[in-house]
Amino acid sequence: MSRRRYRSRLLTWIVNAGPSDTVLNLYLVLGPLLIVLVTVVGRTGATTLIVAGYVVGFVGYTIYNALTTTERPDWIRHP
Repeated sequence: MSRRRYRSRLLTWIVNAGPSDTVLNLYLVLGPLLIVLVTVVGRTGATTLIVAGYVVGFVGYTIYNALTTTERPDWIRHP
């Protein structure tokens, strides 16, 4: 499988530094952008809904990954 080459050095750095999970990488990029959005616009009903949806989606995706992962981490050893 060939690795995708991004035009942005920041995106290339994020993809290379993190796991090879596109959805998780997207959540990690959107988090700081949401903080900037709330800082610029202020705390309104719309920004609260957006941030709440982000948090619920992030936690839900993390739980989904934890429940569907069938591999054992390297540090778990069973006889």
